Amino acid sequence: MSETADVFDDWFFNSFKRYHKLQMFGVDKPVFSMELSCNSSVCLACEKPGEKGFEVLNLELPNKLYQIENEHDSISTSRDLKIKCGTLTDNRLIDMKTLFGKSKVILSEEGVGKVSIYEMDPHKSDQMISLVNIDSKVENAHLAVDCTTDTLIIWGKENASHTGCVFNIENSKKMLMIKDVTNDPACIYTPQFISTNELVVQNSENGSFDLYDLTSGQHLEKIHLPESDSYAKWFLNTAYTSSKETTTFNLTLISNSGTLLTYDLRNCKTPTIYQRELFTKCNNNININLDPTNSKNYAVSGFDGNVYIIKESNCHTNMIHKFKHEGHMFTEDEDLCQNTITSSTLWLPMCGRNTLLSAAIDGSIQGWQYIS
Repeated sequence: MSETADVFDDWFFNSFKRYHKLQMFGVDKPVFSMELSCNSSVCLACEKPGEKGFEVLNLELPNKLYQIENEHDSISTSRDLKIKCGTLTDNRLIDMKTLFGKSKVILSEEGVGKVSIYEMDPHKSDQMISLVNIDSKVENAHLAVDCTTDTLIIWGKENASHTGCVFNIENSKKMLMIKDVTNDPACIYTPQFISTNELVVQNSENGSFDLYDLTSGQHLEKIHLPESDSYAKWFLNTAYTSSKETTTFNLTLISNSGTLLTYDLRNCKTPTIYQRELFTKCNNNININLDPTNSKNYAVSGFDGNVYIIKESNCHTNMIHKFKHEGHMFTEDEDLCQNTITSSTLWLPMCGRNTLLSAAIDGSIQGWQYIS
């Protein structure tokens, strides 16, 4: 028996003690990003190797993922991801956001001063239907969406300076322009909602972030990190969930040098958690996703072929590792994939506590529920 088979067998038999659910799927392209489109489907952005364009797919989650422990299969129990509809882009994809529960996806492409909104209705067509192109004049835009207010943030570069455009999605009307001349035109900035009326925008080069009031466009505050790391890229997420109309004051930042910071936005002078070497250094993009049922749990992917579940310690002063999902090391054919990198992770609360969907650049997609 080969060494690869031994490694797979050890992991597979050990998985019975670590998982309630474990399903392996795959597409034939690297998965760039992933967003839930509703409680029963997920939208994937996939690279087309050797081409500059991307393929965007809306996939139906299998019934098997929704089964509770020890529930018997029925004849109608589906086990595979099913393609509902899709589209192709002409250029490299910068960002993708879904309008949860509204059968729409928003795409931002490289070098195009517009953002495209598509309808995802498999009853009409297996092709996503182009609804409107929002002419923002902002190139290489990163996006943020609030589904409850139909608000779209388009943040990118216009005439060498960074600009934020606030649009109403329903009527494609521009409601506000945000300009901050202090931002560095050579950097990449990522917007994220904190509430329906507040926005945080992060500089990915140094981790610093700005707070904005969306009712007036006023710049509220600029926060610099305690120490600089010129070799790291920074990534962030908040616990804000537009579908639940919640407000969060917590902001989490992770660099690909392995450093984690959390802030309480009511007092940004010092981070509530500042932890170095939580992960091994890499040069990849990092994905952070907070558990919607427990804000102390985080799923982190992008450092390597694993997905890491971390949580706040009982004293709330540091993060500890809770679970490591290593399934993307293997293909459905039991081959060992030592060089794959996980790209996206989503919590699936509708499929049960501790249930996630993760994807990697080798095209592997896995649904799993870990035992805590």
